[in-house]
Amino acid sequence: MKISEITEQSLAPLVDIFNVCQSCGVVDADRERGRVGHPCACCGAKSEGALSYFGLPADSLIDLMQESFHQKPRQTRGGRSLAKDDAHRLAVIIYFCTLGEVLLDHFLRELMRALQIPPGAQERILSDNLFSKDRVEKVFPSLVSEKWNAVIRELSQGSKLDYEKTVKFYLEVVKARNHFLHRGNRWAVPKTMPEGCMEGIWPLMNLYVALHNRYVPALYAGQKRKYREYPNGGA
Repeated sequence: MKISEITEQSLAPLVDIFNVCQSCGVVDADRERGRVGHPCACCGAKSEGALSYFGLPADSLIDLMQESFHQKPRQTRGGRSLAKDDAHRLAVIIYFCTLGEVLLDHFLRELMRALQIPPGAQERILSDNLFSKDRVEKVFPSLVSEKWNAVIRELSQGSKLDYEKTVKFYLEVVKARNHFLHRGNRWAVPKTMPEGCMEGIWPLMNLYVALHNRYVPALYAGQKRKYREYPNGGA
């Protein structure tokens, strides 16, 4: 079943299945991480319990996308629609763009935390680069000494998912959103785009998991630090 066809249950718990090892920092879809004592497939550390990687902000946006995509226009007593037939589907592209921004922000914060950049400095870096374009073209390469497009290309080559296609589509949606919001051009949004956004949730989330796993666990290992420290010494 396609993601866009799921209507009987909340979408977020079905697609946001990623947990992070609290010892080495690897992110994967191993549902057994929720079982205390379950060994990490990467480092062997015993689980302290599930720790969701993306969390509530991403999950809320995913469920909003699902609700908007399947919502029917409300009717007046006279049978007239209170909104254009595509109003709710236009909301899908706005939520999808926001989801991408949230995932990028989350990844950069994870990366900066692993690099031991002080919280205040993290906030200054992000506030000085509010737009995603600046964050991928300036902030990302300054942190990892690699260019965004080159990394996406490399990750795509080693995955069953085409991350280059995912990023290209995301940028197309952002462009369409901007034309719609800032110029009032609803025709900038192709009829198939909202469904594409729904189907794009899964590869977009996997992209940021792949980015995290490329950099973050190695940083903690190199510093001989655990991803999450506990007052009693356990992890």
